[in-house]
This record gives sequence, structure tokens and C-alpha cells, in this order.
Amino acid sequence: MAYQPLKTMLLSSIFVLALGCWGIAGTAMAEGPSFDCSKASGSIEELICKDKELSSLDHKLARVYAEALKTATSEHPPVLKAEQRGWIKGRNECWKSNDPRYCTESAYRLRIAGLQARYRLVPANDPFRYFCNDDPRDEVIVTFFQTNPPTLVAERGDQVSLMYLQQSGSGSKYQGRNESFWEHQGEVMIAWGYGSPEMSCSKRPSAARLASNVGAVDPPLPLADLPVVDMERVDPTEYKAASGLAAGGNAPIDIVLKIVGPFEGSSQHIIQKNERNEAPSVSHITVLRDGLVDDSVRGVRWDIVLEKTAENVWRIRKVRRSWRCWRGEKTNMFTSKLCP
Repeated sequence: MAYQPLKTMLLSSIFVLALGCWGIAGTAMAEGPSFDCSKASGSIEELICKDKELSSLDHKLARVYAEALKTATSEHPPVLKAEQRGWIKGRNECWKSNDPRYCTESAYRLRIAGLQARYRLVPANDPFRYFCNDDPRDEVIVTFFQTNPPTLVAERGDQVSLMYLQQSGSGSKYQGRNESFWEHQGEVMIAWGYGSPEMSCSKRPSAARLASNVGAVDPPLPLADLPVVDMERVDPTEYKAASGLAAGGNAPIDIVLKIVGPFEGSSQHIIQKNERNEAPSVSHITVLRDGLVDDSVRGVRWDIVLEKTAENVWRIRKVRRSWRCWRGEKTNMFTSKLCP
């Protein structure tokens, strides 16, 4: 869908929404940022000049911004250049943060994703229409974009909100400045405007989908519903410490978290199924992680089986693992193949 000027763009605050929620993926390095380091002004620009990864992000933003400028020629009034100046000023305020580097890196990630979504510079699905409050006239049109972090653009009347995927205990939750979109087990709740209550909404096919129903892409499936092509068996030497925890009488969840290690990403889901309700002898635990701090691996799925021993402590019977990639042909499934 080509970009069309819109009367009101309710853009998310660059820093507040995703700091601490989205992991920072690695980036190909570049020699110096897009600006002249001999004229660097302030501690943040000096930090960017000294940091190869931040310099690389600055180069990437410069390329994305140049692409957005070409698309924004139809904007009336033109706002992109003024917004970019405001963004630079906000980025330079990261010196006030407890972690200036993390603040700066997050600012770049969100700005890149926001420009890519707003100006349709990356692949997107066909728009989905949601009718809210059982009223077909109360319609929200949502387009999902393949950015990092994932984004959506929601339109309601003449207002538009850019939202970023947030860390959530369940379902997929996106947050804008004063708007939110939460989809969980087929139910959708949308809040629009500061302090507004959530609306219960139902999805309706877009006009194009009704016309052909060919090639349409649904919103992202819940992690637990993504297909698994295959999984690799994890060697017990990789989880020796967890085996020690199990022998010491620790609970299944504690053992599993020791196996999978620390979590740095956007969302984590743990599903535990016991073979008996009372005094279970076998426990199947699945750990699903998404938005990982990696340039190629987006997510990982662990399937772990624990069993009780005669000493009434848990033993690790089997650990399997598969990956979900940021790019390539199989971005919406888990596989044991290495990500590109």
C-alpha cells in the first residue's frame, strides 16, 4: 500500500515505550558515523564516534531517513525534517540516562523501525479491519510491519498511531503514545486516546481479502502456535549445572530456567504440562522466547522433559531446541537449521 499523507500522526515517544522491553540485536560495523566526528557536539555524539556499533546504527538510520525523505515529498505540511531534528535533540538527551549507551542504541532502533513502518519501507501484510464496540462504524484499520522491533500502524478516522510490540506475559501487545493493541487467543482489545477504556474488537477481512482471499497474511500467530519443522537434541554437557539443581531437589521451573539461561529479548512464555494432576511423575515444559538480542536469531523454542526418580527428585530426561530467524524463508516457524 503506497504511503498517503495523513492528517494526524500520533507517533510514539521514542524512549519510554521500549527501553527495557526490546533486546538490542547486533549490527554490521561501519567506519565512523554519518556525521563528522571532528565536529561532534556533546557527550552522546562523542560516544557514537567512539562506538562502532552505534556508528553503524547511525549509518543505517541515515540510509532509512534518506529513503523516507523520498517518500515524504507528498506530505503536506512537510514534517519529517523537523521531526528528525527533534529526534536528534532527544537522542542527545540520553546523557541524562542511567545507561546513556543503552538509551542511545534503543533510540536508534526505535527511530529506524518507526520510519520504516510509517513510510512503508519494509514488507507489510494487507490491512486488517477491526470493528469495535459491536459497531461497524467504529472501525480501526491495522497494518503490521516486519521491523525490528515489530511495529503496526493503526488508523481510526483521520488519526493514525504508530505502535511497537511490547514485552507481554501473553499474547501480542503493541503500544503507541496513547493507544494500545492487544491480541490474545483470538480476542482483540484496543485503547484509543489518553485514559480511554479498552474496546472489544473483532477482525473483519479487508476489501482486497474479500475480493480474492489469495496471498493474504494473517497477523502474527502466538508463539506456541508457530509450526516446528524439526528440533536438535541438546547434549547433557550443556546443562550440567541444571542437572545439579535437579539432583538437589529443586522445582521443575527452576531446573528449566537454569537450562535455558538468562533471557534478553521481548517476550518469554513458559508452558508446563504434567502427566498427572497429583504427584506428577513426568513434566513437559516448553519455553518460548522472542525478540532475542541477536542479529540473526529472533527466537528459540525449548522442549524439556523431566521425570521423578525413586529418590523423589527430578531428573532431566530430554532437552530439545529449535530456532526462529529474523530473515530468510522460515521466519514464522522453528527449525534446527542455523539462521542466515
